[in-house]
Amino acid sequence: MNRIARLCLLLALLAASGCGQPGNQHSPVISNARLPVLATSAVPGISSVTTRLTTADLAKDAAIRGLAAKIASWGYLGGRQRTFQGESHHLTLVISRALIFRDATGAQHYAAFVREHQAPFFGTSVQARPLPGRSGSGWLFIPPPCACHMANPALIGVLDAGSRVLWLEINGPTATPVLLMRLLDSVRNAV
Repeated sequence: MNRIARLCLLLALLAASGCGQPGNQHSPVISNARLPVLATSAVPGISSVTTRLTTADLAKDAAIRGLAAKIASWGYLGGRQRTFQGESHHLTLVISRALIFRDATGAQHYAAFVREHQAPFFGTSVQARPLPGRSGSGWLFIPPPCACHMANPALIGVLDAGSRVLWLEINGPTATPVLLMRLLDSVRNAV
């Protein structure tokens, strides 16, 4: 058997055995059902893109040294993000995230960290308050609007829900805390 044929056979055997595939005892496969994000039909008229989120992706949210290592130390297993963006008289940007941790303690650590470091995540003049109707399980962040002409409000909800953190950001002419909670509840109820 020539060298190329042996290499092809080896690659075929490795592929068949699942070697190199995500999901082993150290890296479990996370199903989309365990990572619920806002349904594509929830924001009509705007296209969406769905991506996976790594610790490196989450570390880009705030300029905090060692953030990726902190997130990993809390037992972060994986995440998913659906981003809706486009012109609309309703919402122009919606970011829905589902992050899963090894246990509820890890999710609580992450959500508390975001709250405690809200300025690096959302800007120095951000307003923060408990999510309406949620005693202590999540926060509503309202960054100051940009100084742009016709700037729309941005609202971010961060909710720890067991071993998951649900993150929802909405921006647009009709963005309100009531709408944010309605959309966030639709994701939470999908869990």
